[in-house]
Amino acid sequence: MTDDIRIANLEDVAAVAQLVRAMDRHYRPGEDLRPEADYRRIMEETIANHEGTRFVLARDRGRDVGLACVAILRPGRDLRGLLYLKDLYVVEAARGLGIGTRIIQFLAAFAIKNEIGRIDFTTDRDNAAAQRLYSALGGVVKEKVYYTLPTEVLSALAVEWSET
Repeated sequence: MTDDIRIANLEDVAAVAQLVRAMDRHYRPGEDLRPEADYRRIMEETIANHEGTRFVLARDRGRDVGLACVAILRPGRDLRGLLYLKDLYVVEAARGLGIGTRIIQFLAAFAIKNEIGRIDFTTDRDNAAAQRLYSALGGVVKEKVYYTLPTEVLSALAVEWSET
């Protein structure tokens, strides 16, 4: 059982940065990652500036073992808004111990306490483990078209904006 799941604060910057970098390494094996100092700086700025992202940190026996990156978006239907789960990551050594389930339970309790109407998230089509978890927790699959504007498109759009 996880001994601590909570919203991360400035004292947790190093742990959050380490877990975000481990998550990037997990999902982008073999790719060069930015330096560790960059991860720490960006996590510190995000937490300190109260950007839309909040980090949920899970510890088990004093070890940082899980992380959720979430954003709260309001207003929404009946002004309840939604909690968007951007990323859920559990270190390999702690997978299968219920850490992901406990993080989702924490987020559900947080949402209810803060009058948030739902939690939304996506998963890659080939991430069967995540899909099993979300289905077991009662997640409902919604057929939607998902868009992303990658960096090169953002750059082109930004140039067009600055030229007008």
